[in-house]
Amino acid sequence: MKKTAFILLIILAFYYKSFAAAAIIKSEIDINLNMIKGSITIASTKAETVTVSLYDDMQLLCNDKRIKYNKNSKEYIISLDGLSPVIFSYIKNITSKTDTISKDFISVYSSIIPVVTNIENAELYINIPENFQGLASQFVTYSQNKNIMVFTYNNLPKSIYFAASTNYIIKKITQKNIDIYTLLFREHENLSYKLLQKAAYYIEMYENLFSSHFPYHNFIIAEDVNPYGHALASIAVFGSAIIDKDFIAERSLGHEVLHQWFGAAIECSMTDGNFLEAVTTYFSDYFYEKDDRIKYRKEILTKYQAYAAEKSFPLKYFMYNAGKKEQSIGYGKGLMVLHMAKNKAGDDAFMTGIRKFISDKLYSTASWKDLLAYIGMDDDFYRNWIHNKDDIILSVNNAVFQDNTLAFNLIRKGGEEEVDIPFTHISENHIVTGKFKTKKGVNQIMYNLKSDNDTFIIDDRYDLMRTLYPAEIAPSFDYIFGADEILFAGNKNEDKLFERVFPNIKETVHIRKLSIHHLKDKNIIIAMGNIVPQTVAELFKSKLTFAFEIGNTTYKIVRNPYSQGDRFIMFSFNHTKESLNKLTHYGSYSYITLNKNEVTAKEKNTMPNGIKIFGR
Repeated sequence: MKKTAFILLIILAFYYKSFAAAAIIKSEIDINLNMIKGSITIASTKAETVTVSLYDDMQLLCNDKRIKYNKNSKEYIISLDGLSPVIFSYIKNITSKTDTISKDFISVYSSIIPVVTNIENAELYINIPENFQGLASQFVTYSQNKNIMVFTYNNLPKSIYFAASTNYIIKKITQKNIDIYTLLFREHENLSYKLLQKAAYYIEMYENLFSSHFPYHNFIIAEDVNPYGHALASIAVFGSAIIDKDFIAERSLGHEVLHQWFGAAIECSMTDGNFLEAVTTYFSDYFYEKDDRIKYRKEILTKYQAYAAEKSFPLKYFMYNAGKKEQSIGYGKGLMVLHMAKNKAGDDAFMTGIRKFISDKLYSTASWKDLLAYIGMDDDFYRNWIHNKDDIILSVNNAVFQDNTLAFNLIRKGGEEEVDIPFTHISENHIVTGKFKTKKGVNQIMYNLKSDNDTFIIDDRYDLMRTLYPAEIAPSFDYIFGADEILFAGNKNEDKLFERVFPNIKETVHIRKLSIHHLKDKNIIIAMGNIVPQTVAELFKSKLTFAFEIGNTTYKIVRNPYSQGDRFIMFSFNHTKESLNKLTHYGSYSYITLNKNEVTAKEKNTMPNGIKIFGR
């Protein structure tokens, strides 16, 4: 057997006209022992060195004296002599929460093989249980004979992901030499054609946008029993609970295709934070909003203000999406930094830099500093937006309009030493946009208007990563979810149910004891049934009005009228456990009504854009 394997490896080596080492890997997935057992045969036509690194859940077994363990690097060093192969075995215990091995489903996303360096050509044989169908990642070709699957590789990846099931149906199309597969359960087989066509569309779109070939020979859309939605090299994984939702094909799939460039083929060095989610969001979710990117940017700033604001941290500390705060910084603020870089560089220079970055960094690691340098940003921009947490804060005073001249002081905190502030001048049947340069501190601005009927607004297109003015902020449930502390007013023990969704509830009071002093400068949830207690009605009768549907569940958020700052009150009528869970998906809304826990109506509040300096 050893001789046969060695001859095959030599043939492979000469076939690819390469003198690098080649490998045959045999892996068996044992669903009874919840483990993977494998052997790796490595040979070369010349003397050379190969290293093997194990993941935490792996063990290596070998008596060959040509394998030495380096305690410092924690690697196994294999010295090939060009004469005979080296053979060793390994065991992988399934311990990661992302991996699953069961009687009818297998997903191993933490790699089924060790990391083996300096291997060009490889064949991977996977022995799977009877009646399973599946695919591995990043292969060049594959075939299956009964329960043995064979995958070939021109360059052995450091990680190989694998998914298989007795319930999988495999479908495939080929576009420009890229094989696109779906691994869907039988009950979702009807989605295959739509997902394959959408994947082909996204792949072609990004190839054209970036002037870059798709990084892999294949792309796989895999359905998982777990509630996942993520990308790995050559694979996008979606849980069964969401794979049939419209947003998967229309948005999420494009996001995961884009991750094949940013995240899989180009890895993040993490030396100054994780730039991958920012650039992926920029060229997927945000990129698709061609008709209203201004609204998208305003929502980013709104969520950032709700969840991060004073609790923010520099982008260099963002590593992964650990919650709403981290998401609003790493995804949201990161996207705004790219938007500001694009405005500063110009559209053409921005895209030229992105394309050059991809071309140079493909199959390697990169950082925020690398990315911004390719776009043309200087060290001042990089240091301010990646290493500092401060955002731009604008304030205005001493505004005077005389003889058609508008004069005012603009005070700026945050940002680089010099920042262009965008403005919009609206006169009768005419709109003018422009920028004026500012330094940190007080800037005296003068601008000629046509008449006293004109309007002059700063940053109404939301081109700056800045703190929003109160007049720009529309009440939304995000501000309750993101509040540091909430006072809950309701009946006895109702707070326990709300605390499951709002762990930031720090104080409770019985609804009939609610008074003005409870409301002062606080974020509040007031929970009721079909009847508004008289004490509650008295507190708000001259301050605000609100409506709800009798018998239905209704959630409504308003600005706290007893607050001097941005504090909000959420009114809850006929709440249920299920409706509260659903509310978490409607953070940007200000009102929703549910009937039998199904949303029947929803609204978003809107507020004027920008900082109005002059106008009616």
